[in-house]
Amino acid sequence: MILISIICLALTAMVIVELSVGFASLADLNDQHGESSSATTVSVIVPACNEEEKIEAGLRSLAAQKHEQLEIIVVNDRSTDKTGEVIDRVRDEFPQIRRIDIEELPPGWLGKPHALHRGAEVATGDYLLFTDADVVLETTTISRAVTAMKQKNLDHLALVFKNSTSGGLLNAIVADIGAGLLWLIKPWRALVRESRFFVGVGAFNMVRADVYRTIGQHEQIRMQVIDDLFLGKLIKRGGYRQECMDGRGFVEVPWYQSVSELISGLMKNVFAFFNYNLWFMLFGLLALGLVVVLPYWGALFYEGAVRWFFIGAIAVRVLGIGVGLISSGVEKRALCWLLVTPFIVLYIIMRATMSALVQGGISWRGSFYPLDQLRKQEWVLSGLFKIR
Repeated sequence: MILISIICLALTAMVIVELSVGFASLADLNDQHGESSSATTVSVIVPACNEEEKIEAGLRSLAAQKHEQLEIIVVNDRSTDKTGEVIDRVRDEFPQIRRIDIEELPPGWLGKPHALHRGAEVATGDYLLFTDADVVLETTTISRAVTAMKQKNLDHLALVFKNSTSGGLLNAIVADIGAGLLWLIKPWRALVRESRFFVGVGAFNMVRADVYRTIGQHEQIRMQVIDDLFLGKLIKRGGYRQECMDGRGFVEVPWYQSVSELISGLMKNVFAFFNYNLWFMLFGLLALGLVVVLPYWGALFYEGAVRWFFIGAIAVRVLGIGVGLISSGVEKRALCWLLVTPFIVLYIIMRATMSALVQGGISWRGSFYPLDQLRKQEWVLSGLFKIR
């Protein structure tokens, strides 16, 4: 057991170091100085399905952008609440906002990819920005992003966002999940053309319009639940240049308002990361259990050096993720919640899997998508695990 405890500590330290070094290597959008008078046109596409409570702040932040050549396209996707009324109220103040309505979802499409596709069809900009209805942007965000894409000769730019919700446990869960996802996809390596890694962020995906149309648009992502990341995969596969930058001072998202809302929201996409495959999920569960749960068991039931190595593994994980959590403005006491988040994450994975298997599919924004259709799609993570 002494060897296992040492391996657990070493693996945890390796992951935390790679995360810390990799994330620190991301270029900061704050280092870019945007030009509001740029002649480059940008079309912002915002899908909205029952977003009456959040969309107004997002639209006002878009309308307040310093970039002058801006087209804002809001796709009201079958909303049954007052989303349309909110859009119209804001549009009365800012005529550059254009509203498109979707009354019915065509067969073979998920709602969000279809809404983004419809918005992109009518977009006229040189650059397309795909974002979400609840995203709030600092006023210079788009002009800085355009400058970055031009200076770095990028075809695709994704920005890491700041989660603006409150609550220690909620933020700890988001940080734990985010750390795992970042380590998995390694966005700091997306810029390397020869690497197999790619990036995509739903809150801020800016892509050259000609590149987007060359790769087949959202027609290629019809049934992809993790559409933002898959868009990045298609762009990277096409040989185009993409980068992920730190945009936490410019892009804010109130991701979820409560732990229960977070758990419900993740039910639709967790199983997708395992390609809707029970065996893949069990393998992932086992790997997570050995790395993040075993140290707790060892710390409780072993003594001597074994116990201290396991305690060290727990401490390294909590402090490593906690530093990022605190740097985002969360109270220090939230670090305590990182002691229990691994068990919550495992619960979310198991619940999402069982829910999809029992229902025979996933439910998303009032629509049901059967597993037999979802399993026909390319796995978003395929190609990441090649050994070179």
